[in-house]
Amino acid sequence: MELLIPMNENEYGAYVKDKIKRYALTLEENVFEIIDEPPFVRAEEAIKGYLPNGFNTKNHEFYNVTENEKVIGNVWIKVVKENRSAFLYEIYLREEFRSKGIGKKVMTELESLLAVRKIAFFRLHVFGNNEHAINLYNNLGFQVAGINMYKEIDK
Repeated sequence: MELLIPMNENEYGAYVKDKIKRYALTLEENVFEIIDEPPFVRAEEAIKGYLPNGFNTKNHEFYNVTENEKVIGNVWIKVVKENRSAFLYEIYLREEFRSKGIGKKVMTELESLLAVRKIAFFRLHVFGNNEHAINLYNNLGFQVAGINMYKEIDK
């Protein structure tokens, strides 16, 4: 039984629609700037910027995370063979499937898929308030490459 199954273009349409909603919520919680543009608009523009050709954007790959032949989440990665690197844009599991070891299995399977393709570096970004994901990545051997920090200034 496969854990990761490549997404088709129809599935991608539903995925990206949901991704924009979820990303807007993340931006709302994690962007520390005064911006007039609503989070949904910023999320939509960001996703369109990352994926100018949608499902067919070069080097981007999309997977369904499955359990018992049921889709329980998604993965979005970018693989650049020339640089021998991959970037994890998202690993998403529906709420009821979190904290059950599935995220670790997904990341391990992704790493195996990348190793077969001779990818040397697997990179990602995680927001500072996502302690569960930070712990997962630390336990999997990811290292910090940089840290963004902020401070709210009282007026």
